[in-house]
Amino acid sequence: MDWSKSEMQLAIEELGGSILSEASQPWESLKESELLGLQDFLSLTALLVEVGKTGARVPLFATEILGAPIGHFSEAGPAGEVLTGGLLEADSRDPRAPQTRAEGGKLYGTRICVPAVDKAERIVVSAQDGVYAARLSDCRVEAQIGTDDDPLGEVHMDGTPAQRLGGDEVLDWWLPRIDVGVCAVLLGLSQTALQMTAEYLAERQQFGRPIGSFQAVQQRAADAWILTQVMEVSLWQAVWRVSEGIDSDRERAIARYWASEGSHTICASAQHLHGGFGFDRDYPLHRFFLAAKQHELILGGANAQLARLGGLLAAR
Repeated sequence: MDWSKSEMQLAIEELGGSILSEASQPWESLKESELLGLQDFLSLTALLVEVGKTGARVPLFATEILGAPIGHFSEAGPAGEVLTGGLLEADSRDPRAPQTRAEGGKLYGTRICVPAVDKAERIVVSAQDGVYAARLSDCRVEAQIGTDDDPLGEVHMDGTPAQRLGGDEVLDWWLPRIDVGVCAVLLGLSQTALQMTAEYLAERQQFGRPIGSFQAVQQRAADAWILTQVMEVSLWQAVWRVSEGIDSDRERAIARYWASEGSHTICASAQHLHGGFGFDRDYPLHRFFLAAKQHELILGGANAQLARLGGLLAAR
């Protein structure tokens, strides 16, 4: 494995980060920059890390990850649309074992906590006989709200016309990318939360000296920094295997565990070390904490990933 980033990936990080942090309408600016629809999965992952770093509220994960099967398995590609995907049902959190069914080209079922429903035109869902795409305008959508205050939706499909994208081959392609996308966003969120903390610890004075000079504070911050390194290494190991078409089940479970556990620990440490500022809604740190919590639990948090990894090891 080559750990070095290509010139293209470095340029995407720089341009994407600049757009996401500075543009007044970052999503429109991303489209104009032609960064959307990246065919290189490593470059897309790098862009998702930048989304996390900046805390930008753009539907990149929803469109380029959750809605990606539409562009990959359908001749009617996205053509600049915002897309999304429904992963969760009230009685099933496993996209491979859904309650949703298809009959005569129509879908029957309900998906909860669907992101970007206020912007998306089409949704991808798994049903009992395959993976389908449907227009949200043909569904009944009830508003929900995420932990991070972003709009979500409960999508009801009561005979919704749908296009079948394929069967297990779509899930085998789609779900690994969801794992990696979650890890990428969580890494970026955690890195910025830690960076904000480092700056605060250097400025905040107590007993006539910066609190960052206190040993216990340094130890807490150092542990958080080590976790960001573990998250980054495990992420890129999983990304590389997915992009190369190599079996990645174990590596993705490891990356998801460290992304979930690491982001939880890092963001909690950041809030603790900030004291009351960490919970002040006029101070930006709380947004990174809440966004990390929202992504941490997509298809299961740290404990679910440990159980998944244990099952993989037991099956060897």
